[in-house]
Formats: sequence, C-alpha cells, structure tokens
Amino acid sequence: MKKVKLVLGICLILLILSCEGSDAYQGKWKALDLKGKKHQITFSQKEITIKDSSGKSIIHSYIQSGMGHHGSSDKSVDTYKILLNNGQNYQIYFPKNDESLGLIMDGNGLQIFTISRKDYLTYDDINK
Repeated sequence: MKKVKLVLGICLILLILSCEGSDAYQGKWKALDLKGKKHQITFSQKEITIKDSSGKSIIHSYIQSGMGHHGSSDKSVDTYKILLNNGQNYQIYFPKNDESLGLIMDGNGLQIFTISRKDYLTYDDINK
C-alpha cells in the first residue's frame, strides 16, 4: 500500500511540474498584433505578461495544456498549447526550425501576435 501511495505521489508531482511553461517560449518577446501595434510579451513558468506600447500590462497565469507538431518544421514539437486563467486558449507556434520567431494564435488557430526575440516582425517576415 505504501508503494502505491508513493507511485501515485510521484505521478502527481510529475503532472504538476509538466504543466509549467516550456523553455522554448519562456522569456521576453517583441510582438506585433494584427493591427501592427507593438507589444512586449514575457512568459515565465506560470505567467504571461502582455505590455502594449503605452506601458499598460495585462498579466495572466497559465498552464501548458499540450504540445504537438503542426507540420511545417522538421522538429517533433513546434506547437505549444496554453490555457490562461480567464479560459482563453493560446497556441504558440514556431513555423520554422527556429524558436526565436513564431506566432501566437487563439484556440481556433487564428493569429493574435507575431513574436520574435530580436525584432518586431510581420506575418510575411516570419513566413518568407
């Protein structure tokens, strides 16, 4: 009985730890929304902060709810799914073999932001 409880406890800990954000997208990003407005997006292990050009910030906690392969890269994982505390689903998609630029899409796959570690890039810049 003690072994069963120990195994269940270890599984629970692994499940909780696996809900943290991936290193692939953690950190600071330069982002453009669909209107071309500049934002700074920062992912920590459990929070996303979206700061617009006027300095206004929105902070949400999130859990990573999945990962997968969208099909445009050679990597086995190029899409990360996160669930925000307000119920919104986001997908963080890296269309190339480069995790320094990508897209943030809603749960239906519609683009919300382009993201880059270095520059503010348009959708066309990312999909050249």
